Amino acid sequence: MQDATTMDDDYTDNLQTDWEARGETRYLVNWKVAIIYQDTEQRLSFRGRIFDISKSGFSLHSEHSLPVTDKVTVLISIPPMATGQPPKVIEVKSRVIYTVLSGEFNMFRTGVQFGQFKGDSKQFLDRNLAGRNPAPFKPVNV
Repeated sequence: MQDATTMDDDYTDNLQTDWEARGETRYLVNWKVAIIYQDTEQRLSFRGRIFDISKSGFSLHSEHSLPVTDKVTVLISIPPMATGQPPKVIEVKSRVIYTVLSGEFNMFRTGVQFGQFKGDSKQFLDRNLAGRNPAPFKPVNV
């Protein structure tokens, strides 16, 4: 796997700056997520639950220690804001920043940084988050 400082993709240049600024507003959610690794022959994928999301990335709990890598596709199932509507799945090219064992939850906590959103996914996520109450600020030691 490549080091993040040597990546060539167009969206990569902005990733580190956005992640460092993840002091931005976070929202507590319980959304389903799938992470698909792009650089493997077996096309590895993992499922988990996002518990903390912002406009630049999210944290999830999983039973697996996810490998840190620069190239993953993230599929997030965002529940509807109104009853009777189906959830919307958004797709984002992203990267896994860290994975640590969380003793509090007895699961792995993984940090994922957003890169390139597909279609109107970024606008949809931004609108959805704007309609939610932000989480109380709490510094997170990663």
